[in-house]
Amino acid sequence: MQQTGVSMGRLKKSLSIFSLAVVLVVGAPPAAAQAAAWDCPSGHLCVWDGLSGTGGRCSWLNADNDWYSSPNVCSWAWNYPVRSVYNRGTSTAYDAVILYGDANYQTGEFVIAQGEKRSGLINGYLRSHKWRLK
Repeated sequence: MQQTGVSMGRLKKSLSIFSLAVVLVVGAPPAAAQAAAWDCPSGHLCVWDGLSGTGGRCSWLNADNDWYSSPNVCSWAWNYPVRSVYNRGTSTAYDAVILYGDANYQTGEFVIAQGEKRSGLINGYLRSHKWRLK
């Protein structure tokens, strides 16, 4: 039995669609697991662009005079305000972290005590921080 060009074209199109569907389903990477709210490594300061420790997170073990530059860049900080913060510091030499609106520890200060979490901190942008000695 001879197949016509129309039925062969439909068969090729069907196989192409089926192949694409298999690649999309089987070859698709799994969805990234969402981190738990307030997930912050011990000893670090963590900030998020979402409320209640959600959304994009940046974290530091040490002071940083400019979140926009190396060595530790917070990639979203110039586009989104900090909405949550967690001072998970553990050093007995420090009692808080001081957050600033500008680089080099300038403009506005928000003090976050060791072990403190805050949500809805400000609707502004932060750019540097340092640990405060006891």
